[in-house]
Amino acid sequence: MWKWIRVPKGIALLAFLLPWMTVSCSGQKLVEASGFGLAFGRVTAMGQAAQASDGASLNIWLILALVAIAGGLALLFLKGREAAKLVLGTSVAAIALIFVGTYRYSKDAILADAAKDGQNSGMDQAAVAMLQVDWEIGYWLALLSLIAAAVMAWLMMSGKEAAAWAKMRSLAADAAGAIKDDETPKG
Repeated sequence: MWKWIRVPKGIALLAFLLPWMTVSCSGQKLVEASGFGLAFGRVTAMGQAAQASDGASLNIWLILALVAIAGGLALLFLKGREAAKLVLGTSVAAIALIFVGTYRYSKDAILADAAKDGQNSGMDQAAVAMLQVDWEIGYWLALLSLIAAAVMAWLMMSGKEAAAWAKMRSLAADAAGAIKDDETPKG
């Protein structure tokens, strides 16, 4: 099972290349970004790539999530329960960092920022309230694959990987048998 943890960890890293977030208003797409785009301040605004000129747009939390995922992948070349603990830790840390790093793009955070700014009128806050933030496939794929990697590392750490593999093989054999039975002509 140990070598298979590389698969969800690698998928989590590659998921940062996929679309993560779309912001729209009244069905009109305004902004979209990948995971790397959110981490490094590069978004696509209405068909044009945009990048902030200062370092303030860097999302340190998402950059740290990338580092945790890459570090977890590097740790997979070690063996043993201690390495499994570290891989579990990097997976859980990456999940937490993604949640913290993406909170500032949530509608609640955008509304709170609009309310804090004394220059915004009620009209601006009403416009912000019409925004819709949608989390796309890359975001969900990263989270789900990190959860899978964490579960697999926990199974390795607890010594239950053999039982889990046996159960998975049994389920796969049952499914294959059911498919074969369904394909057999009845007559």
